[in-house]
Amino acid sequence: MTRRWRSLLLSSCLAATALAFALAMAEVGVRLLAPQPKAVLHHDPYGLAMHWPGLETYLPDFGHKASFNSAGMRDRDHEVEKPSGVFRILLLGDSFMEALQVPFEASFPSRLERALEQQMGRPVEVISAGVSGWGTDDELRYLTQYGLKWRPDLVLVAMTLHNDISDNLQEYWHTIHGDSLVEQPRPRKSFLGYKVVQLKTFLATRFQLYQLWRKVRHGRAMRDVGTQLRSHIVELFRNPTPADIARGFLLTDLLLSKILRVAEANDSRVALVLLPLRVQLSDKAFTAFTDAAGVTTGDMDIDKPQSVLKHIAERLQIPVIDLLPRFRRWFATNEGTLYVEHDGHWNETGHQVAADSTAVAIIAAGIPR
Repeated sequence: MTRRWRSLLLSSCLAATALAFALAMAEVGVRLLAPQPKAVLHHDPYGLAMHWPGLETYLPDFGHKASFNSAGMRDRDHEVEKPSGVFRILLLGDSFMEALQVPFEASFPSRLERALEQQMGRPVEVISAGVSGWGTDDELRYLTQYGLKWRPDLVLVAMTLHNDISDNLQEYWHTIHGDSLVEQPRPRKSFLGYKVVQLKTFLATRFQLYQLWRKVRHGRAMRDVGTQLRSHIVELFRNPTPADIARGFLLTDLLLSKILRVAEANDSRVALVLLPLRVQLSDKAFTAFTDAAGVTTGDMDIDKPQSVLKHIAERLQIPVIDLLPRFRRWFATNEGTLYVEHDGHWNETGHQVAADSTAVAIIAAGIPR
């Protein structure tokens, strides 16, 4: 090797070392001065969001660690083959079921499992497949691609009413043709393309500096999504139903029908849990919500999302567990809150109220056999 090339190699090594040191110091600075929540998600080769298997991460916003099992669930590991005598539930949902805001032992899936075991007097497994950002469309994809291997006795679909309809309207996996549900096949990413995705995910799940850079770069887009969601929530309550919301309800109807057919073909039952919106917990809160949105309460129906979904489920003969009445009663008779302030998800009390109510409703509906 010539002297010139040796000098060039040495300079490159020094520059790389200096860059690595600077990035390391920046990472330390971010962790000390502006802690960022590291990502917990990755995507399968077709684009379905899932958790990074085996990941354990600290959540600075909530003051505890979250861990994910070998199947990419925020749950303990489960044997694929169901043990004899166990009543197994596959729980599908979004960030409310993922429950990063509370320790796992205080979350809906864990509390539901314990409550059902106590009331049924037999072993129960709740396999928690909740992923932030999922809608019914994603849940159907997960069920058909991964979920059926667990051979659940019950597929429990937890529907977050304020954003599941808008998530479904993205029509990523399925769309409507006429009045029928049509699958939209997604191409599998190339080997190199998927490795790039995995690299980005690795950086996002390990380095707070990368997360801060993403927040700065995509901050405007994230704010736009929030604005669109607030507008969507207003439209959910409006009478008459706007055209895009009507399409969202129809799509959700077709997706639930497909989930039911898939589950029944595999000897599973289906039940639907409706998660209330915070603005529905009192007339005062709903009036404040409509005032802030610049609409009159006369144009809005506080119970509309639940009414539409219950009508759909009744026609499909899917048992419905509507948590809104129980949440309203709690709110009317207790001080405090069921939600994490400045976050919008349930706190530990919210998870307990939801899980206890769901366990009672599951047994009352005669679902366990």
